[in-house]
Amino acid sequence: MLKLHGFSASNYYNVPKLAFLEKGVEFEEVLSYTGVGPKYRPEYLDKSPLGKVPALETPEGFISESRAILVYIEAAYPQTPLLPSSAFGQAKVQELSQFIELYFELAARRMIPNLLAGTEPNPDVLKEFGTNIRKAASALAKLSSFETFAYGDTFTQADIAAILNLPVVRDVGKRFLGEDPLATVPGLDAYCARMEERPHVKTIRADAQADRPGFMAHLKALYGI
Repeated sequence: MLKLHGFSASNYYNVPKLAFLEKGVEFEEVLSYTGVGPKYRPEYLDKSPLGKVPALETPEGFISESRAILVYIEAAYPQTPLLPSSAFGQAKVQELSQFIELYFELAARRMIPNLLAGTEPNPDVLKEFGTNIRKAASALAKLSSFETFAYGDTFTQADIAAILNLPVVRDVGKRFLGEDPLATVPGLDAYCARMEERPHVKTIRADAQADRPGFMAHLKALYGI
């Protein structure tokens, strides 16, 4: 059986996890927190060269990086596809997914440690985040109307990127900017509400919440957070 190594509080881990759940593919979860530098567990570096999560254990060997794992899942388990059938549709789903990862997730990521630790971010970092996230929010409507799904009329990898990352961006904005930077994106509120009602998204949320105490204990032991 496929084994997914990582932890449920990680959105990177939840990318392939949600794909597995939506496609109905059986897999085993292997809890693995990671650290940095010499504090890595040496054996985990054989699974993921930089010691990051997730890592997928397959009969052929290990695959690291969420995007690469999604490629494997879609090719090995084509049932309940998470990509459209047309080349153009596939490219548009990847375009939207990458747009969300690059211009929303990466922008917010720099302040996740502050969010977790309850500290204030560097003012210059916060200013840059505010500028970049508002620009990206204006552009997002050109890629998706969020009328039903993020792209097309079925759940795709773009929905995985959207529902796992955009709520985090909104939380970061509310906490440090005093506003929801995505409030003006047409259709997004109703879209997020619909996605949160999906059974597998509920599973992801519940598992992430259950894992949070363990993850925070890990951070405290490793970094003193």
